[in-house]
Amino acid sequence: MPFASDTPFSTTLRKATEAEHGAAESSEFITTLMAGDRSARDYTLLIAQYAHLYRALEEEVANLRDLPEVADFFDPALERSEQLSRDLRVLLPMHGMSRCPEPLPATARYVAAIRAAAAEPTRLVAHHYLRYLGDLSGGLAIGRLVARHYEIPPEALNMWRFDSITKPKVYKDAYRGKLDAFGAQPQRAAALLDEARRGFTWNKAIFEDLLFDSKTRNAGAA
Repeated sequence: MPFASDTPFSTTLRKATEAEHGAAESSEFITTLMAGDRSARDYTLLIAQYAHLYRALEEEVANLRDLPEVADFFDPALERSEQLSRDLRVLLPMHGMSRCPEPLPATARYVAAIRAAAAEPTRLVAHHYLRYLGDLSGGLAIGRLVARHYEIPPEALNMWRFDSITKPKVYKDAYRGKLDAFGAQPQRAAALLDEARRGFTWNKAIFEDLLFDSKTRNAGAA
């Protein structure tokens, strides 16, 4: 997709992934969850799948944190694995689960993609951008919605808190500035765009698996 040469790369990235991003955000599972039409158990199952993703991403990031070309992106203040673990320690027992559910097939494919992306660090930056800037952009709203709809207790909403980032907009603007500089090289830009599109598609597939899992459980209980 051609863009004006003076367009910041972060803008190019956002525009080039709009279709895939929109398709993921409009998936039935996530739209009904955010509307209050699902359950606290469904929310718990969602963040359980996220736990697998963030563990893989953060393990691969740790291996590349000292690589000069990408190190500037990999701020530990963004990492979510510990926060997810804290949330799940509260939520899983509330729903009769003694341990985190295994990855769904779509989650396993997404995890494999993250692991493979580490062989080409530019592609790992795409996953880093997709996950963390999304969390910083919509996380506060998600936390408020699930707390209100499903009575999720405050101690189980750590996923959506970034205590070390006091000014999210300033932080996001700085991150986008890093993307603009990073994507100035055409080869990097092409790889990052391609992987980000794929990332949104893998994310959508997780929502589809969660919806199928929910319908199967409900049919079994009927």
